[in-house]
Amino acid sequence: MVISQASVIHEYATKSPSVSGVPGHFTENEQNKMAKLWTMILAHFEQVKDKPVKVASEYLHTITRDWSELDATDKFGNEDPAAVTLRAWQFTKGESSIKRFGLGSKKAKLSREELALDRHVNETTQQYVDRINGRSVALMPDNFFPSFAHPSTETRDFRDIFWATVSIKQHPDYWVHRYMRSAGWDVDRAFAMIKGIIEWRATEAIDKIICEGEIHSGHDEQRLCLSQLIGRDRLGYPLMFVRVRHIMPRANEGFVFKRYLLSQFESLQVVTRRFGRVTMLYDFTGFTMDNTPFTMVQFMVFLGRKVYAESSSVLILLVDSWLFTNFWNLIRPFLDANLSARIIFVKDVSEVRQFIDEDQLPKELGGTNTFAAPFKLPEEGENAKMFDLDGRKVAETEWRRRIADFESLTKKWCDCLASTSRSTEELNKLAAQRDEAGREVERAELALNRFTRSRNNFERLGLVDAEGCLLLPTDQQ
Repeated sequence: MVISQASVIHEYATKSPSVSGVPGHFTENEQNKMAKLWTMILAHFEQVKDKPVKVASEYLHTITRDWSELDATDKFGNEDPAAVTLRAWQFTKGESSIKRFGLGSKKAKLSREELALDRHVNETTQQYVDRINGRSVALMPDNFFPSFAHPSTETRDFRDIFWATVSIKQHPDYWVHRYMRSAGWDVDRAFAMIKGIIEWRATEAIDKIICEGEIHSGHDEQRLCLSQLIGRDRLGYPLMFVRVRHIMPRANEGFVFKRYLLSQFESLQVVTRRFGRVTMLYDFTGFTMDNTPFTMVQFMVFLGRKVYAESSSVLILLVDSWLFTNFWNLIRPFLDANLSARIIFVKDVSEVRQFIDEDQLPKELGGTNTFAAPFKLPEEGENAKMFDLDGRKVAETEWRRRIADFESLTKKWCDCLASTSRSTEELNKLAAQRDEAGREVERAELALNRFTRSRNNFERLGLVDAEGCLLLPTDQQ
């Protein structure tokens, strides 16, 4: 099933999101294909249950500096984000006499000015909090382990990683069906995509990145608010606003900015668990090619096409420069038809209003929305439950029990659909039981993640409700 850009635009013009091919609105043929896909997934769990995936992540490296000559208010702390990023990049790029530091734990001594510039591109939130407090602050436990059932940090269990990824949604079908839609309802292709992404998540230890969240991500990427959730689009989907001109990934070690992106996207997946999609508004005004290096563009396309397939409603690109032609030529060959259909080019703000109402548009783009979520530093104690191993064990046991229940009912549901002698009453009863079991999996995940995931900025600002879902001030307008 390939969507068209015209159909996407029509949804916004009529404020009527399409329900075709989404859970709760499957045709009989789509339901049968979902059952076949689940049968393949459950069978694969059995095939790989004794074959753990080896971790070989590029995102888990650390860079250690001697920050002792910096105080809490270095002179770059309050400058315009674009000025800081540009100068930091020019320094790290242009000073061949200054040794660029590689990976690992080796410390080095830099001058205060060099530290201030280098701090911008490499200091994590944990390092920053330690520095301003003059001591080591226990924001979360030091020792990460994936689970009690599979405690090794060197490998991951495929089934565990699948369920850790899927259970943040209100029903497991919501995550699985994304890949079915992305694969054009080709069951074999959808299974291959899911298998590949879960193996990638296991290899790259994405569960550890989720656990550490913003704490071990770059502090300045958070502080400068390179991307912000600011409101909703005309269909009610959360709206993420990205100022492309403020992004300077070349100033970082490659893995640092990728880790930041993964941390942001994973937090977004958690707080938008009930919305299905997110709209992205990219403001390219004043950007240069330094803001969009090829390797980073490739990585973002990979995230959009594969890791978070079918997660975007529209990607609105506000462009005012001929330079964008070069950027577009970089990414166009890597896009699939469905993602391409959701990319909308606009030349001015009046065109943006087709998708975002004025009261949701940021003031800097001519709207009336003044909401901005500043980055609030994590505080000691906010992740207290992460230190409670007994509580975590109880929550994990319940989570696994709920998953086993859902798998059992899913198998029965698949068998019933495949049976020629099934009754409609029997099928409907199983479907209802399975749906409730799916909701129980999400509830169990909500209880477990207090022990396994550090709190994010949305939670610190009080923008998440009791069910873990985003609640913006603009929702009350």
